[in-house]
Amino acid sequence: MIIILLLIGGGGYYFYKIYKNYIAENRWKPLLQAELKDLVLKSTDSLYHIDYSDFDLDIASGNATLKNFRLIPDTAVYNKLVALKKAPDNLFILSVKKLSISNLGAAKAYKEKILNISNISIEKPSLTVINKRYDYNDTVKVGKSKSPYELIKSTFKQLHIDSISLKDISLNYINKSDAVEKHTALKHLNINISDVVVDSLSDKDTSRFYYTKGIEIKIDDYKIATPDSLYKAEIKQIYFSTAKRMMVLSKVSFVPRYSYANFYRASGEPGDIYNLNFKRINIYDIDLQRFLRNQKLYAGTLSIVNSSVKIYSDNSFKGKKSIKIGKDPEQALQKVALDMHLKRINIRNTLISYAEKDATSGYTGVITFNNTYGVILNVTNDAAAKKRNPYMAAHIYTRFMNSADLNVNFKFNLLSKTGAFNYNGTLGKFDGRVLDKLVKPLALVHVQSADIDKLDFNVNASNYNGKGQLEFYYKNLNIQLLKKVEGKTELQTQGFISKLANTLIIEKENPDKKGNFRPGPIDLQREPSTSFFSFLYKALLDGLKPSVGFDKKTESKVNKTIIKVNNLVDKFNRFKEERKQKKEERKARRAAKKQARMQGDTTKKE
Repeated sequence: MIIILLLIGGGGYYFYKIYKNYIAENRWKPLLQAELKDLVLKSTDSLYHIDYSDFDLDIASGNATLKNFRLIPDTAVYNKLVALKKAPDNLFILSVKKLSISNLGAAKAYKEKILNISNISIEKPSLTVINKRYDYNDTVKVGKSKSPYELIKSTFKQLHIDSISLKDISLNYINKSDAVEKHTALKHLNINISDVVVDSLSDKDTSRFYYTKGIEIKIDDYKIATPDSLYKAEIKQIYFSTAKRMMVLSKVSFVPRYSYANFYRASGEPGDIYNLNFKRINIYDIDLQRFLRNQKLYAGTLSIVNSSVKIYSDNSFKGKKSIKIGKDPEQALQKVALDMHLKRINIRNTLISYAEKDATSGYTGVITFNNTYGVILNVTNDAAAKKRNPYMAAHIYTRFMNSADLNVNFKFNLLSKTGAFNYNGTLGKFDGRVLDKLVKPLALVHVQSADIDKLDFNVNASNYNGKGQLEFYYKNLNIQLLKKVEGKTELQTQGFISKLANTLIIEKENPDKKGNFRPGPIDLQREPSTSFFSFLYKALLDGLKPSVGFDKKTESKVNKTIIKVNNLVDKFNRFKEERKQKKEERKARRAAKKQARMQGDTTKKE
């Protein structure tokens, strides 16, 4: 921005000077161009040079236009500065289609060294910021950087602009500071800047932000598709204020561009499908100085209000399964291009649901967390912040299946190469029959009755496994085992096996009548294609089985018994079918004999 201001101010100043001295010779434009280019070279220590197609200024009206302006870094100079350990962390490439100025006081700027401008309008600016952080900029003082006033004081005593508007901005941020280069792009931004003052005292005015009274950014109806075109993100409005140090995102959605079936066809692989909607997201206490100096988003609180998070997975899709190793939420955060550190995220009144379609049953199991509140602490991908505190923690309070209170705590190790994390919590009292929505489609179990008192769990997990303990307190447990029969729409009951399970295997209560309590050890290997959310409940299910008497040893016996019973049933069914077929054959033979006798009697009579 200071380069453009220098160009504008210097343009007015030098135009007036050259106009007065060379108007008769009509040679002011080449001289003006040379003066301006020299001004930019000097003010940036030859790191940048400028180019533009035309610059016109009307002295009488004070109106000016600049067309097709470009600010271009000199890579040879930059590389020299790198070798000398004097290079800045950020390199800029800027282009502007058109810049318009209203009421530029060129005469006053020339005579009194005071430049006043009513308005600057900048159309279609495109800015690329290349960030490569150097340690010496933090540890070694290579000379105090020049302030904007020091850059202009040889030309002006004061610069004042009532307002600046930037329309339809394109911003491309390239982070080369990490091992993997990251890109972030924004388009169609609009920025309004009010009351800019640069003089010998303005840098000491604490009410100003970079010599302005305030900067406001608004983006309406922002829409973008993900690079793979599977999702679209929409934001009704983005609002940012430097005076308030806050950002507000209204009506945010991140939804698939296809139906579930078409989504999997387009992606070619199974996995989770996300449908996210947020009424409002507020970010408070943004560290603007750090953001501008280091391009790091440091903020106090991010607040999410009235939102819906829905996750769907179809295990019946036969495409190639994608590998989920390294893709858990805290690991995905580390791959975001913009370095960030949020002290906390507040979640208010949010619905979270996970639905999974089972390949065997053909039905979809659903688990919901209603009216969710929570806080997530130390949300960061910034190396310095992780060094100070490598753990991200979350504390969630919700209504499980809208039937019981559930408290869950997460602790993620942000430096772990295996994605190590812990989750623990307590589920309160509820009617176990609500579990049918989950276990009936996914485990082929119908809960006929269950009075759940409490469930406690503590699991240490990673990309590869989950180990821990589950304590399940319940009474009056009675289940019915189900199976999918080809040609039948509904799941079919396994009557005899269900009776066998309830009588000989499944324990009706825990602890039992003698006070003996059965713990639920968890030791589950995570399949590489299992998503984060699917793994969470599968690990708990691993602990639930031994809690109800269905441990791995018993499960093996039951599976063998089921195979034997099913074989007996199959044999019995085949026997019944054979008997039925023989009966039909005998019936047909008797009918044929009877018909033959009747035909013989008729022949004798004739």
